[in-house]
Amino acid sequence: MSIQSKLQLEKYQYGTHVLLGRQFYGMSGKKLYFGQWTFKDPDPIIIVEMNEEIAEHEASFYRDLNGHNNIIRTFGYVENILNSTIFVQEYAQQGDLANWLMDNQTDLSSTLSIEIFCQVADAMSYVASKSIVHGDLGCRNILVYRIDSSKPENTLVKITDFGLARSIDHPPVNNNSSIVPIRFCAPEILENNVHTNYSEKSDVYSMGVLMWEALSNGEMPFSSIFSDDTVKRMKLNNERLSQPLNCDRQIWILMEKCWSFNPKQRFNFEQIKDELSEIKICEPSNIQQSILTYQSSPISYDFTLDIDIAMKKSLDGSYGKVYEGQWLLKQERPIVLIKIDKQITEYEYLFYTEFKSHPHIIHTFGFVENDLQSILLLQERAPYGNLQVLIENHQFQPSTKVLMEIFLQIIDAMIYITQQNIIHGDLCCSNVLVFEMNESKPNENLVKLTNFTSVHENNPSAEKHKRSKIPIRYCALEILRSAGRSNYSELSDVYSMGVLMWQTCSNGQLPYYTSTLNSEVRQRKLNGEKLIKPLVCNNQIWSIMEDCWHNEPQLRFNFEDMKIRLSQVNLKSEKTFQYKMNVNVKMGNQLYDKFGKKFYEGEFIPNNDKSIILVVMNEETARQEVPFYLQLNSHSHIVHTFGLVKYDPRSTTLVQERTHYGNLQAVLCSHQFRPSENVLIKIFLQIIDAMIYIVNQNIIHGDLCCSNILVFQMNSFKPEENLVKLTNFNLTRMNDPSFIGKKQTIFPIRYCAPEILRNENQSNYSELSDVYSMGVLMWEAYSKGSIPFQSYINDDDIRQCRLNNEKLSKPNECSQKVWNIIHDCWYLEPELRYNFTDMQYRISNAQIM
Repeated sequence: MSIQSKLQLEKYQYGTHVLLGRQFYGMSGKKLYFGQWTFKDPDPIIIVEMNEEIAEHEASFYRDLNGHNNIIRTFGYVENILNSTIFVQEYAQQGDLANWLMDNQTDLSSTLSIEIFCQVADAMSYVASKSIVHGDLGCRNILVYRIDSSKPENTLVKITDFGLARSIDHPPVNNNSSIVPIRFCAPEILENNVHTNYSEKSDVYSMGVLMWEALSNGEMPFSSIFSDDTVKRMKLNNERLSQPLNCDRQIWILMEKCWSFNPKQRFNFEQIKDELSEIKICEPSNIQQSILTYQSSPISYDFTLDIDIAMKKSLDGSYGKVYEGQWLLKQERPIVLIKIDKQITEYEYLFYTEFKSHPHIIHTFGFVENDLQSILLLQERAPYGNLQVLIENHQFQPSTKVLMEIFLQIIDAMIYITQQNIIHGDLCCSNVLVFEMNESKPNENLVKLTNFTSVHENNPSAEKHKRSKIPIRYCALEILRSAGRSNYSELSDVYSMGVLMWQTCSNGQLPYYTSTLNSEVRQRKLNGEKLIKPLVCNNQIWSIMEDCWHNEPQLRFNFEDMKIRLSQVNLKSEKTFQYKMNVNVKMGNQLYDKFGKKFYEGEFIPNNDKSIILVVMNEETARQEVPFYLQLNSHSHIVHTFGLVKYDPRSTTLVQERTHYGNLQAVLCSHQFRPSENVLIKIFLQIIDAMIYIVNQNIIHGDLCCSNILVFQMNSFKPEENLVKLTNFNLTRMNDPSFIGKKQTIFPIRYCAPEILRNENQSNYSELSDVYSMGVLMWEAYSKGSIPFQSYINDDDIRQCRLNNEKLSKPNECSQKVWNIIHDCWYLEPELRYNFTDMQYRISNAQIM
């Protein structure tokens, strides 16, 4: 019986009751999908799919805690052929509290925060009454259903995620001591992570950290400390978090009580509820708030609207509302008026009034007096707009030399800014204006830095008193950890400079473009995911970018050093586009289209005897495959890629060698090729030789099958007159067992290893999973190209038969010696399989003399 059927929850079926949507979260063994009811209200739901190990741990908590108003509700489970555990739960459209705090610009009022804390404490009191410890309290595990600042009592939050929960009465069988939320957990757990140290009081300690986090706008505890080990030592020395800005003293006293080093001296959750209920808050009035935000530096006006300057039509701007301007009393360079509807900071004002003279910083003429009850800023106008739009729309396709000149101009501006003891805070392509541009002549380009709404003192320990929007995709990790409140320095701007360089080399592509939500991008970055190398990028420049993204700021180069390194880049040996369409190569008729690639007949100009094909890829496919084609290009049994073609900037075009026979599966199925066993062995050895080369590059192919083997020479009886080559790197990845990368929606279900079927994430791919697929490929070749498990049509049926360890039967023409090798590829436990080097030796000895 499956775990979920024991929980006495409502039973649902896909299609009949619920519809499965796209995946929005994934970790090893657990995935979350958007869902929808088919038979009742349109309120969205989530589908939680988990493997058996996680389900064994979490499922009972969903059952035991399902009735409380402030704990996520589990409606039931989905019956499925795999007997995996799939729950249907309510969906919080406003996400979790940590992300809500970072994405909303207003601070939580004390009254609203008390309401949230009361609801969490009430839920945790219920959890404690069931003799359960949550083990992972933090704003990230508080779901937001409603926030009502005007009527806090209408707010609704709920706790979620019982991944680290435990029953006090039933110690876990496998106590995973490596999974401890160091920044949130109680010191007694850090001191000795044993079951007896988990209690209601250890959750109370985490409750205090949650309250601190919420009142710090989602800042990570001890955000300025990168190392968890350092944080652990600090906590064991009883070092505490400091009082958040504008935190009510009564709440602060309660938080400190939660952090008593001795668990017995902490309140329980019922007491926390009572204490919170007794707190009386006097919120500042609107008049007081306006005084707090009053412009600290009185504005000195240099011009008057409709006397010196006229405001014309509205323009697109990267910040503020931008209008075309016109001089009325004198003739000057073209101008724009920027309408600013909020108070400007002291440092921003300093930029507009003092820093006017640098050649790569936008020139500000001054402020314009007006009757619009707004601040009007008068600046020079960039004739071409901002760098991002130009590159993204392919209006500007600069050479590497030109890009280097642009980078040096921006860095020159940043060195000047840093010398003023100020940081920019929002470096990105949209904040670089283009005044002159020439794609091939570096000295005919001029860019200037703009948008100083995020300028800040160059002091990592200084805290921002005013909340501002964080540029999630561009900012340094230390800024994310502090929720934008602190950790600003020259080196945080250096991080952003690296992202800016990446974006210009990536045709204006948005960083982390596969994620649409800020919360997803934030999590990816905090998990250590870095941007991948652009398709056409000089290796020396890429190395500079990578050095901008060190997690620890002190490991990054400063702008002066970056300038020196860029100036020393040698472009003489650089190869980018080797061919140009209709100059070196010509495109013929389309042959076919699959997996984001279109294949065309090709011809060199002038024509020679080499038969080629042109492969046009969309951007996502190119990012996945092109680096592998180029890296693995030199092996005699991997398809040869001649190079990149400069053609349509919206896609990537490769020139590859062409076979006129097609792929191995097609020639076997059509009976054009009826190889003897010795010929098949020769083919297998060529494929294995390619795979050994790939493995030595620390790469996994991920999709070994006969259709991904191209046939260049074939003779059914003479082994030495056969030549095959490996192709298609659509599912290829680096061999990193610890890495869980992008979501994979397509995988070769008939060919892949069972460990991938059991948990479809990238961490289960290895050389030995490719060995499993090699065994299926060999079976397929002996079976004249037959599809493996062809009696099954439905994917769920195929998955089930594979997970039940149903094996393919021995082909008639396969010798027992080779069949033993194939059979050994299919062990359920990867470690029992031979690697490719051992396979090569065994198959070499299987040839019939």
